[in-house]
Amino acid sequence: MPMRLSTEQINTIVTTSRAVAGLDAIIWLYGSRLDDTRHGGDIDLLIEPVETISLLLRARIKMLLEQKLSLPVDVLVKNPDTAESPFVSIARAQAKLLEITP
Repeated sequence: MPMRLSTEQINTIVTTSRAVAGLDAIIWLYGSRLDDTRHGGDIDLLIEPVETISLLLRARIKMLLEQKLSLPVDVLVKNPDTAESPFVSIARAQAKLLEITP
């Protein structure tokens, strides 16, 4: 699946998100960055932590990523103790799993 992110950007997203949300957090990319025919756009992330994270930690992930990437970032969190919303289901259905690449 194509995506408009460099390996360095992906590694930054995964390491930064996991530093805050936990080392076993699953990080998904969804939205316009998956479409190679589009330009610009924010980075839409769905993060699934193993342990519940607060709104404050979600905001911290967003802030850190925006500082490191110099791009707007939207962070959606699916905590393990909350029901899955229709929006999360839709986001995950068209998302690409992000993993660290050497």
